Formats: sequence, C-alpha cells, structure tokens
Amino acid sequence: MNITQFLVILFSVNGLIGLWFYVVMYKKRKLFTDRFWMVMAMVGSGILSLNLAMMLFFMFPFNLGTLAIISTIIGGGIGVLFGALTRFQSLLAGFSQGSIGAIMGTMFGAVVENPALCGLPAAYFIDVEQHMMLFSLFGTGLVISTFGLLFYSLRV
Repeated sequence: MNITQFLVILFSVNGLIGLWFYVVMYKKRKLFTDRFWMVMAMVGSGILSLNLAMMLFFMFPFNLGTLAIISTIIGGGIGVLFGALTRFQSLLAGFSQGSIGAIMGTMFGAVVENPALCGLPAAYFIDVEQHMMLFSLFGTGLVISTFGLLFYSLRV
C-alpha cells in the first residue's frame, strides 16, 4: 500500500466519523442547552477540519493558496453543519472555528511536507513520507478521541 492509498483511507475514515457524529448529534439536538452546542460546534468542527485539511494537503499537490481556499471552504462548511443544529451563535462559532482549523491544518501540512519553511535542517527531508503517515495517524487518533469525549458528554 502506497502513501496515497493510505491517506485516502484515513481521509475517508475521518469523514465517516464526522458524518456519524453529525447524525448522532442531529437526533439529540433538542436535549441540551445552547452552551453545550456551542462547545460541540467549536470543538468538533475545529479538530475535524484541521485533520481533513492536513490530509488534503498531503494528497493533492496543488498550489498552497488554492489548497488553503479549498480547505477553508470545506472547514467552514463543516462548522456551519455542526453549528446549525441549534442557534445562530453556534453557527458563527462553528464556522469560525472550522475555518481557522482548516487554515491551521493546511499550514501544518505544508510544514510537514516541506520542513525548510520553518528552517529545519535538511536531514528532515529524508523521512517526509513517514512523517506524513505519522501525523495523519495522530490526527485520526485525535479526531477519534475528541468525538469519543463529545459522545461521552452526551451520556453524563
């Protein structure tokens, strides 16, 4: 399995986790206060858009500006979806956090793919694909643990 197939599988897993969590939250949207939904929209959209934007940067060799715009639109859309479950304040919070997470993910992906952007030594260029896989797995674990904690907060 090459790096592209690995990243496509992880991207799909992250997208399915986000979709599953949205469906669960949609069914329970009337049970909780606005404060909970604001936190859920900010945390869920921020971490999911960060990881998806980072993996998008790894998968597609576009220009950094083009990919940042595409990732920001996707992250803002994720934030709007999560935030639209309740009131307008949650929608704004989800949109802003999703957009910021997508921009951060794009920049993080750029640094992992080209360590010279931060002035790291040339020795780091040897293991770029290994670092891409490692950070993608770490981000997926972070998405799983974040959504697990949010799902656990529904039971408490």
